[in-house]
Amino acid sequence: MNRFVVLDVETTGVAFSRGDRIIQLAYSVVEHDQIVHRYSTYINPDRSIPAFIQSLTNIEEGDVKDAPVFSEIAPQLLKDLDGAYFVAHNADFDLGFVNAELDDAGYPGFTGPIIDTVELSRIAFPTQDSFKLGQLAEKFDMDHLEPHRADSDAEATALLLMEIFRTLSALPLLTLQQLEKLSTKLKSDLGSILMVWVNNKKAAPEEDHIDAFNGIALKKDTPLHSSQIEMEDIPTVNDFLNATLNDEQHMRQLIPEYERRSGQIEMIEFIDGIFSDNKIGLVEAGTGTGKTLAYLIPAALYAIKHQEPVVISTETIQLQEQIVNKELPVLQKILPFPLQTALLKGRNHYLCLQKFENVLNSDSVDSYDRSLSKAQILVWLTETITGDVEELSLAAGNTRFWHEIASDPASCSSPSCPWFSRCFYQRARKKSKQANIIVTNHALLCTDLVTDHQLIPSYSTLIVDEAHHLEDTATRQFGDKLDYLTMTQLLNDLTSRDKEGWVPNQIWGKMEQSLKTECADLEEQAKIVKQEWNDLFLLLNQYVTRGLSGTNETGRLSKVIQFKDPSWSKVTEAAKRSDQLLKGILKRLGHIARETEIMIEEKSSDERRELDWLDSTLSQMEQQYEFFYDLILDQDEDSVYWLELETKGPKQSISIQRCPIEISEKLADQFFMKKNRVILTSATITVNNKFNYMIQRLGLEDFPVETKQVDSPFSWETQVSFMVPEDMPLIQEAGEEAYIEAAAMQIYRIAHVTQGKMLVLFTSYDMLRRTYQLLKKLLDESFMLIAQGVQTKSRSKLTKNFQQFDQSILLGTSSFWEGVDIPGSDLSAIVMARLPFSPPNDPVFKARSDRLKLEGESPFMKLALPQAILRFKQGFGRLIRRSSDKGIVVVLDRRIVNTRYGKSFTKSLPDIPLIEEPMSEMEDRIEKWFQ
Repeated sequence: MNRFVVLDVETTGVAFSRGDRIIQLAYSVVEHDQIVHRYSTYINPDRSIPAFIQSLTNIEEGDVKDAPVFSEIAPQLLKDLDGAYFVAHNADFDLGFVNAELDDAGYPGFTGPIIDTVELSRIAFPTQDSFKLGQLAEKFDMDHLEPHRADSDAEATALLLMEIFRTLSALPLLTLQQLEKLSTKLKSDLGSILMVWVNNKKAAPEEDHIDAFNGIALKKDTPLHSSQIEMEDIPTVNDFLNATLNDEQHMRQLIPEYERRSGQIEMIEFIDGIFSDNKIGLVEAGTGTGKTLAYLIPAALYAIKHQEPVVISTETIQLQEQIVNKELPVLQKILPFPLQTALLKGRNHYLCLQKFENVLNSDSVDSYDRSLSKAQILVWLTETITGDVEELSLAAGNTRFWHEIASDPASCSSPSCPWFSRCFYQRARKKSKQANIIVTNHALLCTDLVTDHQLIPSYSTLIVDEAHHLEDTATRQFGDKLDYLTMTQLLNDLTSRDKEGWVPNQIWGKMEQSLKTECADLEEQAKIVKQEWNDLFLLLNQYVTRGLSGTNETGRLSKVIQFKDPSWSKVTEAAKRSDQLLKGILKRLGHIARETEIMIEEKSSDERRELDWLDSTLSQMEQQYEFFYDLILDQDEDSVYWLELETKGPKQSISIQRCPIEISEKLADQFFMKKNRVILTSATITVNNKFNYMIQRLGLEDFPVETKQVDSPFSWETQVSFMVPEDMPLIQEAGEEAYIEAAAMQIYRIAHVTQGKMLVLFTSYDMLRRTYQLLKKLLDESFMLIAQGVQTKSRSKLTKNFQQFDQSILLGTSSFWEGVDIPGSDLSAIVMARLPFSPPNDPVFKARSDRLKLEGESPFMKLALPQAILRFKQGFGRLIRRSSDKGIVVVLDRRIVNTRYGKSFTKSLPDIPLIEEPMSEMEDRIEKWFQ
């Protein structure tokens, strides 16, 4: 069968059962890799078309008025479908509607083979950011002139199908054979097509770029070649600047879009001075200064000249990727010598090939999502040389699956592992040891400190970008976290459930009877511990839900633990029972692991793998026990302990967390003291144009510190209008309910003038949710209202959805105040619902405030206000990302104009006039601003 009917329908809504009907149907028939027939028609739905659908599809009542009803076109459709594959982009929807219409018209539904191009796009293009038809059509340069029109969508889907088939059929034989095994679990009927490709591949020669091992095909890694560089050829920073950046004509030959930026030159010269004098430098570089290249240039020149690595750390994955994929290639263009670079992340970012091989060969959880993810990874392995999950767009909801196959300290680190020479994590570490520039993240930087510098190769020169995050990241990394599920899953591994016994088959067969008896006893112990563990977390649930608790910014219930509270004593008693039982389990499991290792002298690869699993389980349980003991039974007075509860999850969905109250001394003594040269940079480091707050929080008061502010080159007065509505109530006077109602109304009014394109920033998830409910009632269907935590919590998905609709409004909490890059006309307005003070019930913030009070300091002036100002500056910076951007910032919180501290917020911004007037006048002003 080599005939594919690629179909698309437009409908009045999403549910046939609720009266929705097809208004347009189109299909393209594909045979032998070309479109041989096209068909398109409007269909009279015998009902009205909603305004939103008319706006989305450009199909109006007049278009369908004289069109045929579905029963008239059904015979031709069934004739073309006969003996063909039904293909659609989201086949469940299109086929569901077509079969419902056929049934309603008295015809039999289609029961032949189906192909879903969404599913196959995920498999064929596993690193693609989006699998929406429009984005895929753009990626492959396909004609798709009218999205959301059935004829255009069907044509684009047909072209996409042919692209998918070209990609999949070219895969290595091993990959196709593995996909063939998985095909029975997929929605698409791909089996017979894969069989043809497999047979074709068997006759083809092996590909040179593919490494085949243990039934899996990988892309071969290209070895690093280090070039000899003569030291006299390394220019000074000043000589380099004169030869490159200061010569605009020369630079435009290398980089056509290059513009000389005086702030960038200033920053380069400042960093060069810091490196020469062995000091610590703090640089605030405004948006648009080109700060990334400004620190990469002196870093590269220093690293090559002194033959030692420079480490660059960022907070966000997004900036890491930007440095590696965009900025470093630009740098290499302008450098007069080759540069070795490496990206190093925490090991859970890297695929463990041993674990992946194991789940491919045997998986007790046989779900659709896991099968789809396995198929994606198999294709990705023929493309990736890093094995970094950030490259991969895994099917939704597969975080747990990735955790199962990611590298960890207990696995994949031994040279006895058959995959060791191909291990992605070991490859990244090896590359970092040969690199001049190592790009990493704050979390790994701090973990390296905690693990006594075992992760990052030795270095003495460091650049910290997004430096305003370093304190918070260090606080998290120096803390601990325990949850119910991790230990429960480990205990489940020690119970047989559906198997005869919990011990893997190969080593069970070699065990003596006495050891088998011990394994059976251990299984009974594990069942008892599981029950005690469950009871302990039910008690924790009672503690967190009783008395004073509050929701945090993500909507979770949060409560600081008071260890002297009488109600905590029940938790302590239950924890002591669990402690004794866990000690017994660990002792017995350790004995079993040791005895088994000794007993099996000549180990096969399967036996070695099973013994490694046993060691890994023991290691993970020891780590979880350590967290449990430190968090519940052995408290430290210099730390804060709290519980967090997922309000929508089961009662046991609680985490216990600990963080140090202060980390400045630890950073000073264990981190900065051991580095010779450090640059800390960000667009937001100063408060009231001073660096004091950051210097104090990072423990830098006793170090030789120099500071520099580099102004943004943007014309803020002509690019940004900054406004506060006079007729917004104060929350302290009107109450929260009235404030939220007023905020919703102001957002509604602004949205109509800006036609959406608006990001609304909240400090409370509760306020966001309640505002969303009100706006849903106020706004008509022409607006797309998107809210964090309502549709999804994923920032990247929310941002993509926001950019796909013309009149969209995005409501976001904490993570949207920074790190979101929506350039150009997609974002015209930022509305701040409240000034971004930390919630008073945030456990770490509260503990730090209490500590400041004891020291006789003002928590508001020393902590709350500076934190809020830095966050405010970040939120403000979301709007203008390029010199051509233009927009408005509206602050609904009138504390910015009627309190003494409000001036601290405005003083920290570029010199922009603040307009305060009633909303009725502001609407006119906004309209004129965008004309």
